[in-house]
Formats: sequence, C-alpha cells, structure tokens
Amino acid sequence: MRALLGLLALLTVLADGRRAAAQNAVAIPAHNRADQAAPAPRPPEGELQSNARKLWDAIVHDDPQLADEVFFPRAAFLLVKDIADPGQYWRQLHKRFGQDIHTLHATTADLGSAQFERLELARRGGFVAVHQEGNRLPYWASRHSRLWYRVGTQLRQLEVRVLITWDDRWYLIHLRELH
Repeated sequence: MRALLGLLALLTVLADGRRAAAQNAVAIPAHNRADQAAPAPRPPEGELQSNARKLWDAIVHDDPQLADEVFFPRAAFLLVKDIADPGQYWRQLHKRFGQDIHTLHATTADLGSAQFERLELARRGGFVAVHQEGNRLPYWASRHSRLWYRVGTQLRQLEVRVLITWDDRWYLIHLRELH
C-alpha cells in the first residue's frame, strides 16, 4: 500500500511538472486570461471556414490527420483544464475525435459526390468562465454548429458538437456527442 501511495505521489509530481512546463511554453492570450473583469468579445470566425474544409476533407477521405490542426491544441488544453490529468483527458478526446471521423465517413451517404458548403457557427453555448466545466481559464464555446454540404442540388448537414476558443481562434473539441 505504501508503495502504491508513493507511486501516486510521484505521478502527481510528474504531472504537475509537465503542466508547469506547458504553462511556461505557451503564453496565455488576453482572451483566455483568468483575471478578466468581463468576458472578452466573442471571437470572429476568422479561419473557421478553411478549418471546416479540413474537417470535411478528413471525413471524406477517412483520415483524421487531415484535421489535426482543427482540434484544440494539447498545450493550450493543459493550461485550460483544472483536473487531475488533463493530458490523459486530451488524449481520450483526441482519440474520440479520430473515431468520430471514421464513423462519419462510414455512415454519411454519398460522400463521393458531396461538396463542402460551409460551417455555421451556432450561437448556442457562450462564455465559459473560470471554474465552469473543470476549467482554470475561460473560453467561448459554440455548441451544435452545423457543417453544410451539398449532394447534387440537395443541401445536407452534419452536427459539429462543440467548438471552443483559444485566443481568437475556434477549435473543435467534440465532433459528436459523448457517450
């Protein structure tokens, strides 16, 4: 039992050291600072459409790596989350992201003839303050956005479950519903 407690203490120290290293390596942007008196303005779409096209290409080609840069960066995630092992949680979410791309590729009809149209960033969500959802830093969230595509003359859609911001850029964190 003492050996197990010692191992847990060592793992905690290592995790804290990694978190501290990440904090030193990544600057916290003004939009995500914990000491904001009021929420920063909701970030504009910026690169959202070009990133949505990368996500679309990943689904069409069944290749999650095509959309890796669309997924919330690990270094920022380590700073945002105030949980015991944010790195492990990020790995779980990233793995799920890849699985979701494979599932969407397998279950979305007519991908061979489908054309990307746009991503509609939903207003549902809002500013997520410090200490909400296990966070040490705030961000903006958009929940239940829509990725629109066209097959012939028919317009279709896929839900993009949750996008969140780091600085003024939107990133995917949950592609589909968590089970």
